[in-house]
Amino acid sequence: MVKKGAAIVPDAWEDDDWESSADKLDAQPTEVQPEPQVPMTKAERLAQHAEQNRKLWES
Repeated sequence: MVKKGAAIVPDAWEDDDWESSADKLDAQPTEVQPEPQVPMTKAERLAQHAEQNRKLWES
């Protein structure tokens, strides 16, 4: 099963010009990664953890 949006890899056995095909794939721009999240303080992490635990126990 192929993942949605997966890159198509050229088959080297069927293509005599596989090196140039591979170079073309490398030249394509990659997806821009989102900016990393702002680090939370220890108090914020503990508060978030307590809130998640409360929601878990209430469910």
